[in-house]
Amino acid sequence: MTRLVMRNSLVEEATPLSGVLGNTLPSDLPVTFSKNGSTLSIFSDDIWDYSAISRANRVLDFRRKLDLIKPINTEYKLSDESMNNAVLFLKTLTLHWINAVGGCSMSKLNGDIRAVSYLVRYCLDTNTPFKNILSVPDAIDFLVLRGSTDKQVGLMLGKIQRLLEAASTLLGTVFWSELNRSKAFSERLRRLRRQFPETTDTVQTLLIPSEIYQGILRNTLENLDLFIQHEDSIKTLFRSREIARDMVVRGPLPELPAYLSRRQQRLLKYYWDKEVGEKWQVSLALKELAESGISKSENWGGLASNLHRWQMRCAILISAFTGMRVSELKAIPLNGLRYISTESGEIPVVWSTTSKLEPNGVPRFTKWVTGDVVEKAFNVCRIIAEGVLAWSMDRKIVDVNQDDIPLFISAENAIKGKPHPHFSYTTNALSSKNVNSSICAKELEISSFDLDEISWFLYGEDIPKDLRVGGSWPLQFHQFRRSMAVYAAASGMVSYPVLKAQLKHMSMVMTVYYSDSNSRAKNLLGDDTSALAMRAEWDEAKAHFESDEIHQLLESNLPLTGSAGKKLKILQARNQLPTFFESRQATKLAVKKGKIRYRTTMVGGCMSLKPCNKGAGVLASACVSCENAVFLPGSRVALEQTKEFYQVELAKGGPLRARLEYQENIRNIEVFLQNLVEIQDTYNESQ
Repeated sequence: MTRLVMRNSLVEEATPLSGVLGNTLPSDLPVTFSKNGSTLSIFSDDIWDYSAISRANRVLDFRRKLDLIKPINTEYKLSDESMNNAVLFLKTLTLHWINAVGGCSMSKLNGDIRAVSYLVRYCLDTNTPFKNILSVPDAIDFLVLRGSTDKQVGLMLGKIQRLLEAASTLLGTVFWSELNRSKAFSERLRRLRRQFPETTDTVQTLLIPSEIYQGILRNTLENLDLFIQHEDSIKTLFRSREIARDMVVRGPLPELPAYLSRRQQRLLKYYWDKEVGEKWQVSLALKELAESGISKSENWGGLASNLHRWQMRCAILISAFTGMRVSELKAIPLNGLRYISTESGEIPVVWSTTSKLEPNGVPRFTKWVTGDVVEKAFNVCRIIAEGVLAWSMDRKIVDVNQDDIPLFISAENAIKGKPHPHFSYTTNALSSKNVNSSICAKELEISSFDLDEISWFLYGEDIPKDLRVGGSWPLQFHQFRRSMAVYAAASGMVSYPVLKAQLKHMSMVMTVYYSDSNSRAKNLLGDDTSALAMRAEWDEAKAHFESDEIHQLLESNLPLTGSAGKKLKILQARNQLPTFFESRQATKLAVKKGKIRYRTTMVGGCMSLKPCNKGAGVLASACVSCENAVFLPGSRVALEQTKEFYQVELAKGGPLRARLEYQENIRNIEVFLQNLVEIQDTYNESQ
């Protein structure tokens, strides 16, 4: 029997049971285990002991969860049988929920079950069958009235929403199919979630509106260019600061680097003022950096206190062009930008450490593909890091291994506070608050167009209350991950497997979630005057390319399958193709006017006039049943690769809803492959 609760990584504290769970579970079923593998708790226990995963005594007390919820009628005493049935249902749901989500941490499981307990308690108090916990709207009101804070209510409603969504996709299993659902319940839940939002999660995973997104990147690139232009003046001040510091610490130094004492700091101010007064280059550099905005004021403090903001700009650029999490940004070493040689040329990659790839949470040193543009961020961070190592302590740190230096070393606390787990130095906190307040204030100002765009993308739902015209966009680093997934998938040129690898997701389900609704994302080329030339150039190149592609397809005499492929072949055989196919120039004009589209995908091509909400060519299976797909003989390879990908994902386990989706896709691919093989055989015989 697979363990349910075990001592492992936090992400796997609760793991699915092997086999298929029925509605009736054996009372002696082991559910939690000690460190040596012996049974701690069985299913019939009302309290499940999971202290094996912690140094503290920790339990999951189902009866107490229900008892602590204020009943509807405080004077009515429930029978022991009724309470026992409620506890039994809650425990049964717990095991099925663990199997549905494919395992989770005990803190997440505890929070999920606590939220469900309110619905179960409502059914218990009103003598409603427990199978109706997701169909009675008043049960949601019961939860809302008993939540201690708005934030807690919002979090619990979010958990109920995810439970409802999971139950709706697991209708093929006995337990979930017997839970009733209702439109009234869903609508009440949606309405109350707008009133009590999961503020943190909603803001964190927002798509950055296209104009704000482009404005931030444009501002960041311009500022980093400015910093590099003044590199000589910055280094002049860094060297002078180092000279002044050396005048202070002339005697023997302690064994390890340290910060200056208060007395030494007073002396440092004296020698620094002397440097500024005696060397015109230093005073000129201070004035230059203050006037350019690199320093906040015409003195050393203005520059030193502003360095963390320049690091923030670098973090923004790297995050936007890699999709890295904040923890992964902080773990980038000073020499983290490398290049990999490929047949297509040198590809820049950023190396760092992530704990999101291993099931047990073990950190892994890995790479993120990026663009040459991030070299600017690395150059700026390197200038700052070398300066910090030269003047911030009682000596210059020399002969350092760049693998051991964080790219975002803290200018204020290089060796103070808690060092980063992978380095001997403290890193910049990389707080999003610094972005909103002092870096991109103008670019983050929300316009009516931004609100319209985000409302359209979110289908008019779950829009944070704080978003208003004239307000500041609540930028968070995690939004760059969401925006990368959405805009990349919407482009039709990036596949889900590639996105999954880039975002370092353990589950394809999470990647699909991040890129959800990408067909509603705005064209990043923009509609403003400054982008018209770029857009015109893009439209011309796109029309020329698509025109050539479709004419080569028609002239190849290849067998075409797929709905659009068959239709195209029939029209060609009957000599009934539209007149714009008469020449490539006419076809190019038709593409520009939006009369026809053709872009290559993993399986052949796509003729959809609208953006593809499946991520055009992302996985070959997305095109199997699409009316706009054109399949070519070579499609078989892509389909088999996709089938193999699904089989590998299936073997990993994962949430039940994901496994059911993978199995369905495999079946669809196998059926389609058979037809594709038969057509290919017929074509080969005719040659």
